Amino acid sequence: MNIFDKLTALETEAADFGFKWETAGQVIRQIRSEISETEIHLDDENKTKLQKEIGDLLHAVFSLCVFCKLDPQATLENSVNKFEKRFNAVRKLAVREGLTTLNGKSFDELMSFWDKAKAIAE
Repeated sequence: MNIFDKLTALETEAADFGFKWETAGQVIRQIRSEISETEIHLDDENKTKLQKEIGDLLHAVFSLCVFCKLDPQATLENSVNKFEKRFNAVRKLAVREGLTTLNGKSFDELMSFWDKAKAIAE
């Protein structure tokens, strides 16, 4: 059983037992809470707590997929495919500008490339 199937099975089992979300807003609040907890540990030298909090955040996001009756694996695969298309568009835009890398570019410059890529890679 892969992790996505395990998650879906556990969420279904919990819901069948009565331990379930009532609204998507509740799940969103949990996601926000997990983001806050993750932020607390971003600069920790020991990454164990950070990893646990990121895991909790991922679980909460996947719980939203299950609550919304979306397949978490398909949802993530779609997102990865979309990122791949946009990243390839970023590379092409950089090459058109004579760049072989974006190393050294500011965050704002990177976001400019990203925004242009989003417009052409939809």
